Amino acid sequence: MTSAGQRLQRISSRVRCGVTLVALLASAAIVGHAFAQDSLSHAEVAPAVRFLHVDGAKIAYRDFNPTTRGTPLLMIVGYGATMAEWDPTLVSGLAQGRRVIMLDNRGAGDSTGSVKHLSVRLMAQDAYGVVHALKLGRVDVLGWSMGGFIAQELTLDHPEMVRRLILAATNAGSPHATPDKPAVERTLTNPATTVPELLPILFPANQLAAGQAWIAAIASQPDVTAQAFVISAATKAAQKTAVRTLWDGPGEGSYARLPTLRAATLVAYGTDDVIIPPVNSQILLKRIPHATGVRFPDAGHAFLFQDPVTASRAFTAFLGPAT
Repeated sequence: MTSAGQRLQRISSRVRCGVTLVALLASAAIVGHAFAQDSLSHAEVAPAVRFLHVDGAKIAYRDFNPTTRGTPLLMIVGYGATMAEWDPTLVSGLAQGRRVIMLDNRGAGDSTGSVKHLSVRLMAQDAYGVVHALKLGRVDVLGWSMGGFIAQELTLDHPEMVRRLILAATNAGSPHATPDKPAVERTLTNPATTVPELLPILFPANQLAAGQAWIAAIASQPDVTAQAFVISAATKAAQKTAVRTLWDGPGEGSYARLPTLRAATLVAYGTDDVIIPPVNSQILLKRIPHATGVRFPDAGHAFLFQDPVTASRAFTAFLGPAT
């Protein structure tokens, strides 16, 4: 077995849900390894994980191109995920001539901190703390899934901080949000879910090879440890409460406040998303005054990992020069 293959097996046992990827990687070995090698050849080695103490939590982050001038991009990941799961090709494309900061939400990956009273607003406060501590000034923000909830909260609470906002596969919360189907919900939130069971709800059935390639790509990152993928059961349960009970609850979410959102916004979504159905993106487009949309056909919740080159180009075009 190659050293890359050995690394895949070591790390994959900790990716997502803490389950083993042996069966998945057996089927993805050829296409996935080739994809991973190509991705990494076009991406710089990720900077070292650093830490900031924010509101009682130790938040882990990576800072790409820290000396590059212009508006930085803050990337916020979603439910049950860590910053190690950003596709390296997507990150490489976004980081061309631009400073990019990504972080682990509290209690996830390399970040620590109490999740006893976790909420979307608390995670947004953590993100604000990172921006403030790094003296970033105004930033652009990309939030995927639950990360999009956090990005909305951050932008609404600190409108002077956010220049441009990218909301990927996300919703406005409150009872106005259209939820996933019960079977999808069970698969997504069940700690016993295996990665082969998870991929079909992240990617359309005819795009599972792209999902396998994504798993291989993130597991092959040479500077990422197994711990970087770990989400404890307690953190996942707290995130579920923050999303399903609070964000989606009566009077919660961003729905009522979206008409006051000032930042230019790109709403991006896959047409076959079964986790956050596309109708939610239409709500965002109708409610946000300065919003434009981009749809990814034949793509699911993980559309930005299904076709990271196209996604990075679309996002970069919206953000414009990092000035």
